[in-house]
Amino acid sequence: MARPRLPVQKADASGAALKNPGRHAGRTRPKGTRPLGLPYKQMTAAQKKAWKEFASEMSWLNSSHRVLLRLACIWVARMDDPDADFGVSATQALSSILSKLGATPVDESKVAHDDGGEDDPDEKFFKRG
Repeated sequence: MARPRLPVQKADASGAALKNPGRHAGRTRPKGTRPLGLPYKQMTAAQKKAWKEFASEMSWLNSSHRVLLRLACIWVARMDDPDADFGVSATQALSSILSKLGATPVDESKVAHDDGGEDDPDEKFFKRG
C-alpha cells in the first residue's frame, strides 16, 4: 500500500518540499483554513489547559484540527484525573490521535522547528506573503 501524501504545510515545515520539489509540485494548500482559535466553551478547565498546551507546542495546527484536538484534550484530561479509568485502549486512542496531529516524537522528527536564532538566509528564495 502506498504511503499517504504529506500535506503541503507539513512538507514545507519538514523540508520534504525542498528535498523532492517535483514530488510536491502542483499541490495546493487547503483553502479556508483559519487559525486554531480558542478552546470550545463546553470544555472543562482541565481540557482547556490541555488545549492551550497543545496549541503552544504544535504551531502547525489550524481550524481543520479542532475536532481531533478536542478529542486529544478530553483524553489527556481523563488521563490526569486520578478517579478516571484510563486503560490500554484509552492509551492507544490518545496515541493514535496525537499521531494524526503530528504530536508524537516520531512525527515531531518530521517537522523542522525554528531554533529561535538568526533569520534564515534562504528565506528570500521563498515566495511568501
